[in-house]
Amino acid sequence: MNKNCVLTLAQKEFSDKLHEPGFFVLLAIFMGTLLIYLQSRTSDFWDVVQVIGVFFPLTGIALGYDGIIKEKNSKSLNVLLTHPVFRDNIITGKFLGISITLALMVFSSLTIIEASDFLISGKVAELDSLVRLLIFGIFTFLYLLTFAAFGLFASVWCKTEIESLTFGALVWINMCFALGPTIIMLASFASGQTLFDMTKEFASTVSSFYNISPLHHFAEVTVGDLDLSYYGGFHIQTDLYGFLDTRYSLSYLIGYYWQNVVILLILPFLFLAASYISFLRDDV
Repeated sequence: MNKNCVLTLAQKEFSDKLHEPGFFVLLAIFMGTLLIYLQSRTSDFWDVVQVIGVFFPLTGIALGYDGIIKEKNSKSLNVLLTHPVFRDNIITGKFLGISITLALMVFSSLTIIEASDFLISGKVAELDSLVRLLIFGIFTFLYLLTFAAFGLFASVWCKTEIESLTFGALVWINMCFALGPTIIMLASFASGQTLFDMTKEFASTVSSFYNISPLHHFAEVTVGDLDLSYYGGFHIQTDLYGFLDTRYSLSYLIGYYWQNVVILLILPFLFLAASYISFLRDDV
């Protein structure tokens, strides 16, 4: 893999995203939503995480859905492939550029909001609190990156930008809204019990099925809940409240949530691998 080529493509993708009006719209929505919920006296942090987990995957999809298709439609992809540039370099460069853009969106929003809160309230920032906030930002980034990587895969697999965006939106609806009720129904069939029984066997079966959901793993590490869905979700609050639970050390929480952390780390690269395979087989 040509590292210089990948970095050049990543820089171009990042620059293109920054010059798109849509980026600032997404940034304003992301930051505005966080600010409204964090400053609201009627909501707690669980509400903030729920909004991020259910609605913000659309921002990831919006960053990735046109990554390859726009190059195809503008014929720039054909020109690019006439140079000594391999297809995996293009996908890697696109993925890296999208990742940097998403990281800028997430961490700049959290930094500005937290700094504003310290200035307004006059609170003294504690190191442990800042570390926990950084960890929350990392998990948020990885979770949204999963959907951005899926958007990139959709841009390779689909033929038009509308088709890619529609495909991404359908997956988002199914993963963040319909999957919760579907899992409960499957668990009911598998265990022969219902939600109203609430036996340990039923709860264990539901937990096993939830492992296929990125939202579940994000919910576990941030608020210690099984699901964050608005309708039909199966909410089980454990004694731990994710990595923001300051009653426990980070080493203990890493040992407790290590499976969720590993899955959140792996998921974006699974979709990246799918993009590689699909693009290599694509007749451009």
